[in-house]
Amino acid sequence: MEDTSKSTAKVVTEDLPGSSKENRIPRGSEASSTFVAFMDDSARQEPRTENLSTTAKALDRWFRERNKERAQPRLLEIPNEALITSAGPLRITGNLTIVSEDGQVSYANHIDLCRCGKSKGKPVCDGQHIDAEFLHSGRMSEVSDTLASDRPTKITLSCIKDGAVTFHGRLRFHNNMGQECTKMRGALCRCGQSANKPFCDGSHEKVGFRTGR
Repeated sequence: MEDTSKSTAKVVTEDLPGSSKENRIPRGSEASSTFVAFMDDSARQEPRTENLSTTAKALDRWFRERNKERAQPRLLEIPNEALITSAGPLRITGNLTIVSEDGQVSYANHIDLCRCGKSKGKPVCDGQHIDAEFLHSGRMSEVSDTLASDRPTKITLSCIKDGAVTFHGRLRFHNNMGQECTKMRGALCRCGQSANKPFCDGSHEKVGFRTGR
């Protein structure tokens, strides 16, 4: 059996419902960065399966089947982290609870939040930052207000109508320049105009940002 097939067989065998072993996903692995599962069908997004390894596809399929009763998923052993990409979205991974503007609740392990304000699928990035020529290096000036931790915890992201996305729960921010900070709560810019990106500074009110368009 090829190595890829062995890996897939191990995931499917160990993670079937009723298994006594915990679902462990190493930090930084491909599976953790592509692992998506929304429990609310009305807000559900199918995971992108192109360019995924066989193992990642097996994990996605298992997670959807295990949680088809719309129950809150069990805590995965991955920390909450937000990568501030250069001129792109805020890529958040972890144990996420997402509350939409109309109060609908969904769950995910990965989401790309729009930062340019132009996405037609807010709060999720749809690539509009390219056409909008959104420019931001990913550099940040904030400092930590709590200690970083690899211990998995839950975090809630709440979408505010015509405003920011607030978060409550430990979240480590980092960028490709080696900067990082950890915060327990805050507000994330999604209008693209904040002078303190990726954090909100109230600029959405000045520019008349609307999340409905």
